Amino acid sequence: MSKELQRELADAAERTGKAKNAIIIEALVQYLQAMERESLAAEARRQSELVSRNEQDADWYGLADTSGWR
Repeated sequence: MSKELQRELADAAERTGKAKNAIIIEALVQYLQAMERESLAAEARRQSELVSRNEQDADWYGLADTSGWR
């Protein structure tokens, strides 16, 4: 971690009264949640494009690629 980032983290910890570790964990959780949302949005876009290329087909459910779904 750069010295500048260490200083910013220490300043944030002092301002908020939170431990540096708590700030890092909170930031990591937010980052991972954003990554998950982006992944879901990308899959929704992919599925939407798949269906829009085949709009004339009545069986939209049959067009969905569910192979990677859990």
